[in-house]
Amino acid sequence: MNKKVKKIISFFFPKGILKDKIKLFFYNALKPKNISFGLKTGLPGTIYRTTYKDITLFTHEALYHIADDFNYYQHFYNVKDGDVVIDAGANCGHLTVLFSAYAGQNGKVYAFEPDSINIKRISENMALNENFPKNIRIEELLLWNENKKIGFYEAGTVASSAIYVPDDAKCVQKDAVTIDSWCETNNIGRLDFIKMDIEGAEIEALDGCKKTIAELSPNFAIASYHMVNGEMTYIKVEDFFRRLDYPFKTVRFRGNEIITFAGPAIK
Repeated sequence: MNKKVKKIISFFFPKGILKDKIKLFFYNALKPKNISFGLKTGLPGTIYRTTYKDITLFTHEALYHIADDFNYYQHFYNVKDGDVVIDAGANCGHLTVLFSAYAGQNGKVYAFEPDSINIKRISENMALNENFPKNIRIEELLLWNENKKIGFYEAGTVASSAIYVPDDAKCVQKDAVTIDSWCETNNIGRLDFIKMDIEGAEIEALDGCKKTIAELSPNFAIASYHMVNGEMTYIKVEDFFRRLDYPFKTVRFRGNEIITFAGPAIK
């Protein structure tokens, strides 16, 4: 549907809180399993409530279209109390905050997000969930196969990338690190789960994670539906784990949502 048609349709729809309430009714009628939606009133602006199983979180963004990810990324491994987690490609921090709740006071969540616009949103969403454990650390870093400065296209969206050039994005120089070197620098002796959705840079990030895999055996959930040089990334992600003889399985969910899982939980 082109932009002109969308504008015409939008003109006839209500605005503000009434529009949000209509959407809320619609999406609750079609809600995914274990998920429900609501609105939090009494604060400036619209605050959205999402309840997933036994966890309720608040965000500045409606999660109607992405709440399914809560189930998808934990298809094989569920984050639990005391876990150490990497959320690579944290975007606005929706999964980061959810992982934080499950990891608890004894756990730690490292949110890797090089986009400074998105980092501001992560912080804002963290502030909305003030009763959650204070266990999140934001890392303004790219994950790569070597430590260096890299040109990164910063768009303030899920499309920000070191691989693609999204619309209305500016190229900025960002620090990139390998997971191996980062773990060594930060004395990471335990790593339970790595969620990764970094817009086509998954192969480079995995190449910089071989020592960590050998020593810490983390579980992975990797968005592998990206297209790089005419090839879907799940093909190379599978090849990577196959060469390491590391358990893996690729699962297709809704539409083009493809996630490659790896690690002990696959067994």
